[in-house]
Amino acid sequence: MEIGQYNDVMQYASQLADLALNVGFVVGPLIGYVAQYQLIKQQKSVGSFSTDVCAILLFANLLRIVFWYEKRFESALLYQSVLMIMMQVELLRLCLTIKNNSVYKNKPVSFFDSPLNKFWRWSQLNSYITCLIAFLTFVLITSYFNLGNPQYWEIIGFLSCAIEATLGLPQAIKNHTSKSVKGLSYTMIGSWFVGDAFKTFYFIVKNQPAQFVMCGVIQLSVDIWIMLQIAVFSSKKSDLAEL
Repeated sequence: MEIGQYNDVMQYASQLADLALNVGFVVGPLIGYVAQYQLIKQQKSVGSFSTDVCAILLFANLLRIVFWYEKRFESALLYQSVLMIMMQVELLRLCLTIKNNSVYKNKPVSFFDSPLNKFWRWSQLNSYITCLIAFLTFVLITSYFNLGNPQYWEIIGFLSCAIEATLGLPQAIKNHTSKSVKGLSYTMIGSWFVGDAFKTFYFIVKNQPAQFVMCGVIQLSVDIWIMLQIAVFSSKKSDLAEL
């Protein structure tokens, strides 16, 4: 093989590897939530899953999309945010449908009645959508008046990562409080750990903003905490592994 042909093959292989890396980064994080969605749908119970996870991902990814306007990071990150928002809205819809058949059946709670006191504990999906639209509108307005302010955009990027870095905390707290992991998809938690490790590596390799790397490291730490909870609490007969 001539040197020119060898270089072409290596370049093609490099492009394929980069494409696979980007596709894996976009699609990979969704796998765990698909598993959790299927488990909730199968059991017709939210179980130990915390819908606060949906809140964290929705707010963090909305901020990330706004941040992209100023800091044009890898497109794969942008696509991941869009797909993650769609996934979390659908997962939230399923959780509310199941909860409305029990907890909220006779006592509906609306965003318009109690936007703060019962924050993210509403009973209808339109309340959550209204909250997200109000949040995005506020961020867009403040961003418009700070287009030439680099400090503002650094704060937006930091907030996006800081919020996402707390992703596992509501779940870890709920597990600790209930001393149970029943109804929690271990596939989702496993995907968190693998995805966060991959994501942190991706951020470093692609020279992404330092906020993203910091976010990945914090999330890995929380993932390990939840995995330890699973090891302890799943020893109960009532908390057998939920794949």
